[in-house]
Amino acid sequence: MSSDNTHSVPVPAAPPRDFHYKYTVQKGVFLQSEDSTDDTTFDFKKQNFGLIDRSYPTDSDQDSKEKIWPRFEHYARSLASSVTDGASFKVLFLGRHGQGWHNVAESKYGTHAWDCYYSALDGHDGLVWADAHLTPVGEQQAQDVNALWAEKLTQGLPPPETYYVSPLTRTIQTADLSFRGLNLPAGKDYTPYIVELLREALGVHTCDRRSTKTALERAFPHLNFERGFSENDALWEADYREPRRARKYRLATFLDRVFAQDENVFLSLTSHSGAIASILEAVGHRPFALETGGVIPVFLRAERVEGSREVPPKEPSETPPMCDGPSAVEGHQASI
Repeated sequence: MSSDNTHSVPVPAAPPRDFHYKYTVQKGVFLQSEDSTDDTTFDFKKQNFGLIDRSYPTDSDQDSKEKIWPRFEHYARSLASSVTDGASFKVLFLGRHGQGWHNVAESKYGTHAWDCYYSALDGHDGLVWADAHLTPVGEQQAQDVNALWAEKLTQGLPPPETYYVSPLTRTIQTADLSFRGLNLPAGKDYTPYIVELLREALGVHTCDRRSTKTALERAFPHLNFERGFSENDALWEADYREPRRARKYRLATFLDRVFAQDENVFLSLTSHSGAIASILEAVGHRPFALETGGVIPVFLRAERVEGSREVPPKEPSETPPMCDGPSAVEGHQASI
């Protein structure tokens, strides 16, 4: 890693840009955006993805007879089409992947042992977590989300118009299980678009090292890759774990690209807990913990700001000192 004082976050296939966006969460729409909602007990599956049942300024007498989702879609699209000051509006459905084998391993060994030793291995004790796949539990979690989408689509929930997916296997599997087989309108088919910047914190943990493009194409021939997607993982480093501020910058840069280039209003982003936390932080949303397989919608207004987004300074690797082996891990655990 370079020893200079500027942290350069790779942004694949992104042309130089002399502007960025300031994001504002539109509150009073989704329960997850309200400070009074308890994220430790909230269940998006039982709460209609969190959409608040309310009236909108765009409601007409006819609209008032409509179900809640069509009325919200009318409101959101009305805002998106009426802005004149360069602002834009989008609804992001942020989905965390289902349980992966790396989640099982961290629970099995404990977070300290996972961070300082096991996370740097490809697997152990018969478990494999390099570019972790979903467990049967994780597959079921994604299928439960599919069932929720199927139910809510019949109630007027607008389907995503773009499907952004992290290139890690567990997120691709989650997106496939969540959206394949749904009764989607013509022209709004599920087409996963694979982007590098949507992935989990980079480095050290092998679960966050992606497979080659060739391997992904072989396993998932229906994928669409962003332009410039490299054969090998150019972002992951074995000895440097991406710090939180760098991850926030990377995800904010991704959002800037989406708002600058994607004209659609309803978007799906299938990603990871850390990446989603960084997105929420970047847009000024309250912290909201997601269980594996969880989904949180966010309604955003984006205002264009001239000038490049500020790059965070280079910081030390965000991982504890590595242990020499299982015996060192066990010795630490015995002393606490």
